[in-house]
Amino acid sequence: MPDMSQARRVMVDNQIRTFDVTDREVLSAFDVTPREKFVALSDRALAYSDSRLTVAGQGTARALLVPMVLARLMQALQPQEGEAALDCFGGFGYGAALFSHLGLATTLAETDPGLVEGAKAALSDLSNPVRVLAPSEISADRAPGLSGELFDVILVNGAVERAPQALLALLKDGGRLGVIMRKGRAAQAHIYLRSGSNVSSRHAFDAQAALLPGFAEEAGFVF
Repeated sequence: MPDMSQARRVMVDNQIRTFDVTDREVLSAFDVTPREKFVALSDRALAYSDSRLTVAGQGTARALLVPMVLARLMQALQPQEGEAALDCFGGFGYGAALFSHLGLATTLAETDPGLVEGAKAALSDLSNPVRVLAPSEISADRAPGLSGELFDVILVNGAVERAPQALLALLKDGGRLGVIMRKGRAAQAHIYLRSGSNVSSRHAFDAQAALLPGFAEEAGFVF
């Protein structure tokens, strides 16, 4: 694999820093994590561009968050070393690798078997290993295979039109969940925060992402 460290540095300086990402640890993670390992082989030359890339599994094409949106969403989540992180719909695991570099105990949850196998391969050489799970479903209301576990940080790699209630139930007290909330053509990054039995949310910044299956707005009844 060719050395793309210079392209990675240009991405950090020209895309991520200019999108109000100032956290040194987050910037460092993006500066050392080789994104080319986590994109399709045919897209490696574009790994550090702001192009909208996808990775294909067995029937699933997962749209990746562009680097500047992912970086700012991770910054808004305020990940801390030693915390437990869940990376949902992470494709081949780029977000999970970033959490791993930040020192979090990281779990990647992907529903497509092909993407799961690709993620295991891409994440295999990390010094801080990532656990890869393959739940049969992750939707606004269901997350079988994940229930019973709690996390400090949950990253949802995509847009939703419905609040991710099943994932919010996995937050520890003080836990944060980051996701792109879409309403019509407008979309914003939101951070959910659990405090005891209460969950609040705040708008973090405007952003766009592909709508995730299982999170579309339910059709209303029309007379």
